[in-house]
Amino acid sequence: MIQVQRTGTQLSLTWSSGDIPAGSTIYQSHTAEPSASKKQLLVIDKETHFLLLTEDLPVFFTIQKPDGSKEVIGERIIPLEGCFNFRDLGGYVNTAGKTVKWGQLYRSSLLTNLTAKDELTLEKMGIKWVCDLRSTSEIAAKPSPSLPGVANRHIPIGTAKNESSETQKMEIPEDHRVYEPLMGESYRVFVQSKDGFREILEYVIDQEDLPFLFHCTAGKDRTGVLGALLLKLLDIPEKTILADYELTNQYADDILGEMQGLVEAFSGNTEKIELENFRPMAEAKAAYLEIAFDEMKKQYGSVDAYLEKGIGISASKKAKFQSMMLEG
Repeated sequence: MIQVQRTGTQLSLTWSSGDIPAGSTIYQSHTAEPSASKKQLLVIDKETHFLLLTEDLPVFFTIQKPDGSKEVIGERIIPLEGCFNFRDLGGYVNTAGKTVKWGQLYRSSLLTNLTAKDELTLEKMGIKWVCDLRSTSEIAAKPSPSLPGVANRHIPIGTAKNESSETQKMEIPEDHRVYEPLMGESYRVFVQSKDGFREILEYVIDQEDLPFLFHCTAGKDRTGVLGALLLKLLDIPEKTILADYELTNQYADDILGEMQGLVEAFSGNTEKIELENFRPMAEAKAAYLEIAFDEMKKQYGSVDAYLEKGIGISASKKAKFQSMMLEG
């Protein structure tokens, strides 16, 4: 398996012998598009490791093999300055052996604190539109910036589209043992947002408006379910989908920080909040996403049937989405 890891400005590309045949050439570019201008980095002999020092973000590697075939490898995690948990859903392999294209589907936490440098990075990515999955009151508390040339649509998941924008007082349960069951219950609620999911998925498929970024507050729950459904439409194995969902766990402390702000804003609580009590709500436990899957199976028999019969994504729409998003 070919892997990309970043530490600051140092990018590490590693692979096993056989992953990249001798005589292959590795190129660097700022986009996954085949027509992108590329910089030659290395002609492979016996190497299995390569280091690149660059401030560019994101970086894509194109591997041109001796037989003329090409493979693109991107950065899964994109470390923006003012936004955590920003990830590319590319590179996953489906049940038919086809690979999800890099640089087309992005997921993240809220965009409120994007820096000028971050905005330039998003512009470089060519993102066409952003879908905000948060409630109206969350957006009122922490609005997203307006990005030049990028459409920002609000399609809430887990709440009514016509809900009031007025801040509703949040009651903080005193028994901290209820937080984990509450998270599980919220995933059952997300499954009921069929109209919201339909609007998003049909727009992506019908308009072919890519690259596309979707987010909520932490980029974990609502974002996690939508990300899972997108990958499921591409026939990515459930095990891979759960592993992608769990990548959010490296941002648990960042999520706790966002939760503190929301709790203070919506509860009017001026007392010291013990953040560790909320950690079960900041974690991306596979069991949470499995609760959503189980609810879909309970209602429709399978996740695929939920997508087709519940949301309304026909076999032809699914086939179109796969032709847009898969290669190999």
